[in-house]
Amino acid sequence: MNLPYMTAATGKNRKQIIAFAGLNYGQGAGDGELAESWGLSSARFPCLSQRDGRKTAGTYTSPTGLYARGKLCVVDGTDFLYDGKVVGHVTAGEKQFATINTKIVIFPDKVYYDTEAEKFGMLAAEYPGFPGDVTFTANTLTVPEQSYIDQAAENAETKGSVAADTSITAYTGASVNKTTGALTMSGGTAGTPDKLKAGDYIQYDCDSSKEYMVVQSSAKQSDGTYQITYLLHTAALHKYPGFDELFKAGDAIEISGCTTCAANNGSHIIRSLEARKLTFTKDIFTKTGVEAGTVMLERKVPDLTCICECDNRIWGAEGKTIYASALGDPTNFYVYDGVSTDSYAVAVGTEGEFTGCIAYSSTVLFWKENCLHKVLGSYPAQYEIYTYTVPGIQKGSEKSLAVINETLFYKGRNGVYAYSGGTPELLTENFGTRRFFDAVGGTDGERYYISMRTEKGDWELYVFDTLRAIWLREDATHALDWAYLDGTLYFLDGATGKLMTTGQDYSEEGLVNWSATLCQMDETSHGRKCYSKLYLRADLEAGAWLKVEISTDGKPFRQVFSTHNERAKTLQVPILPVRCDNFRIRLSGKGGCLVKSIIREFALGSEY
Repeated sequence: MNLPYMTAATGKNRKQIIAFAGLNYGQGAGDGELAESWGLSSARFPCLSQRDGRKTAGTYTSPTGLYARGKLCVVDGTDFLYDGKVVGHVTAGEKQFATINTKIVIFPDKVYYDTEAEKFGMLAAEYPGFPGDVTFTANTLTVPEQSYIDQAAENAETKGSVAADTSITAYTGASVNKTTGALTMSGGTAGTPDKLKAGDYIQYDCDSSKEYMVVQSSAKQSDGTYQITYLLHTAALHKYPGFDELFKAGDAIEISGCTTCAANNGSHIIRSLEARKLTFTKDIFTKTGVEAGTVMLERKVPDLTCICECDNRIWGAEGKTIYASALGDPTNFYVYDGVSTDSYAVAVGTEGEFTGCIAYSSTVLFWKENCLHKVLGSYPAQYEIYTYTVPGIQKGSEKSLAVINETLFYKGRNGVYAYSGGTPELLTENFGTRRFFDAVGGTDGERYYISMRTEKGDWELYVFDTLRAIWLREDATHALDWAYLDGTLYFLDGATGKLMTTGQDYSEEGLVNWSATLCQMDETSHGRKCYSKLYLRADLEAGAWLKVEISTDGKPFRQVFSTHNERAKTLQVPILPVRCDNFRIRLSGKGGCLVKSIIREFALGSEY
């Protein structure tokens, strides 16, 4: 009897990875996701390709800050460079920058550079008025063109080996004639070094016509002589600078140090000024006449720890207070005149220090690690503060802020977030338990670049493609700062001190090393798998090489293919794994290689 034929079930399936995905350091990775990457770019996704080349745009000794506004600005040690030229000096350390009109302001130094006037200057100003030189009327303050003053040295000096029987006159008073500079000593009593006490006025081994000493101590030495420590005072001619060199009409200045006219101390707004005369609001001063104390006139600027510009004002925070400068004027933060151009300040009650601020759309956002303060309004009388308890900017990551297509990206405690006006979205769920610190971010308009320090202290550079929503690790670059100018993204390399440009060819650094480790691949069936074939399709450029490695069931990687091309060609690489339950593939190489796809075939085997 003829029996019917039965078709053999081979159990063979076919699956093609069409689009590679980004990094996934967590659990439950999907096919095509990467367990690790190096030197890759998302520019040609769904294919894997290499990052663009980089070129050196400058080399510095101790760079700490980078900014772009028409030209590149770099802080190198204590030098501030604009367009490659040193135009001013700052303190060493990290900086924050913002631009208002033609002025680039730099904190914490509280200085500015006017790009149009090519002037470097201080935002704050101080003007001392010495005793007897400041005169008040009901609404004016004047100083002479010049005056002799009693000028004390900054540091104490000593005179040693003064014989015990040396005759030294101790005075109780000294005065300098404001017009002639003549020095007059009063209340003198003759004595010897052992009789001197702190605060005595003496004239010993000095120019008695214009100098005297204020004793700090007189100590007997082992040889019987005395060592006198003193502060030298000199009758010196002081020429007062013009008020218009430091101040302008509309400035709010703090007057302090008045003793004779103590009621005049306080904050006042200059209405007009001449070289030696300031005019204030009518009848603002209740005390008139010559002031006997040392008067200090100050245009103060708060010690802002974060700054930004919005609506022609410089915004920032110090302690628990949010500040805004007067409209168009970064030198005035304390002008309260009841008009729309006034300065603005408000204290908030939330816990913690401010960790960053940025202008976003028509608002200003002030961040702490656990909350957000949003400032709405067009002028001081309209300003309102709204507070939201959301993940904020991690302390030390204030430079991670970057806006791409109206979305704000920043580094929080638990990862990188995207903010579009509502609740921030965590973008690094795929990073698993990895934690990073001290992030510095930048953008080329499409991708978000962020350099972060790992828990081990190493630095890693990650790139987030905002169009495809994937992460890749480029390399171990420590970027100190980023700046985008004329279509080019720049960064300061913390390891070399070089200013680097991205998006370049490979003529300077040569062919780039790269690697891609795919996440573990397996199926949900309980049967063992025997993968019969995998096909890798790639385009290899001239001079490039490619290596393929495979790991099965958690075993070490072993090489299954390698090639080096003298000329460009397309490869189709067969990979033959051994019988296994799961496997991983690692691709690596140097030079241009476009990995297009991986196709795999498998047949189910037994459970053993």
